[in-house]
Amino acid sequence: MKKTLFLLTAAILLAAAIPLFAQSASGGIVVTADAKNANPTLVFAGGLSDQALSAKILSDFQYCGWFTVLKSGTAAYHVSAKGNLQDFTVTISNSAGVPMHSFRITDSKEVDAAAHTAVDTVLNKIFGIQGICRSKVVFSAATSAKNREIFICDFDGSNIKQITHNNTLCVEPVWAPDGKSFVYSFYGPSYTNLVQYNLETGLSRRLTQYGGINAGGSLSTDGKTLAMILSNNNQVDLYTRPTEGGKLKQLSSGKPVEASPRWSPDGKKLCFVSDARNGRPVLCVIDPFAGGKATEISGLVGSERVAPSWSTDNKIAYCAKINRNYELRVAKLSADGKSGTMEEVGVAGNNTFQGEDPSWAPDNRHVTMTVNGAIYVIDTRLGAKRKLVSGSGKVGQSNWSPILK
Repeated sequence: MKKTLFLLTAAILLAAAIPLFAQSASGGIVVTADAKNANPTLVFAGGLSDQALSAKILSDFQYCGWFTVLKSGTAAYHVSAKGNLQDFTVTISNSAGVPMHSFRITDSKEVDAAAHTAVDTVLNKIFGIQGICRSKVVFSAATSAKNREIFICDFDGSNIKQITHNNTLCVEPVWAPDGKSFVYSFYGPSYTNLVQYNLETGLSRRLTQYGGINAGGSLSTDGKTLAMILSNNNQVDLYTRPTEGGKLKQLSSGKPVEASPRWSPDGKKLCFVSDARNGRPVLCVIDPFAGGKATEISGLVGSERVAPSWSTDNKIAYCAKINRNYELRVAKLSADGKSGTMEEVGVAGNNTFQGEDPSWAPDNRHVTMTVNGAIYVIDTRLGAKRKLVSGSGKVGQSNWSPILK
């Protein structure tokens, strides 16, 4: 698992074949793992003149993970829509058919975008959450035996698009907090750099070009500070620096190897991996601005703890080594981030999900996770699992975006 952790050699990133992606949205929904507790039921009655838009709204309801969608009959919620792509109204009614909420969407130009906005608005009206339909997932995939490139897809696995065409190793993509760009590690012939790609302009810029390893790039919630892993004199440590350039600040030192920095929701703390405990990787937290030493997060399970993802409601999803396997675990953190209370993954904690690199969705319920070279979406509440993206080559290192507006 340490090869997944630190990515310190190019050999671990090689894959054997060009990926031919399989999208979950094209093959129907396959959900594994039973749940004793169920989502509320929903019937989408349609009513739009645009059949493609109706079909996409129905698909989004199925894939968002918050409803059990019925074809007809009695349900907790009934949703109808009237109009066309450019101007339509959505009405949410209760089980008795009494309207609860109604909203209008206008000036839409794309079916997918209009459907995503409609379903996310329904999720907000009913559950008070942002939803996930307008979000995207960025990931790394093998394009040849020696190369990996960065791709993005929609929340349901559709609309896969290759972003980089560098013919080298492009790995560890992490979204910027505004969802308009991402940072990734670029492996050149004899160097590594951190690169930021802007989706709106299609332009890239090199953020770092220090000697040795430049990896693990992660931007703070305000976008002003870059956390990263750098190597110097055979030491691999955690650093920060103003994103637009400035003085480096070293946050760790000594023989322990650090990896995977992730910012807290308020942008005041960093969680990262360190093998300071007798060579066993654990999760630590540090205030990168006030100084002081890092603290191991107490209360977490697993003989090794790696690949943290920090949700906006202050939970850490990570991979815990249980016996010989790495499994998904979730912990609610204390206000200072120094201790965690383990939460069940799935109903009654009966679900076990082995894999790597969890990443929270903006609904703080679902995570993406790499399992045997494919990316899955895990419902941490009910324990359901669906395949997001797979290919004949290795696909992984996914990172879920914030809501894109």
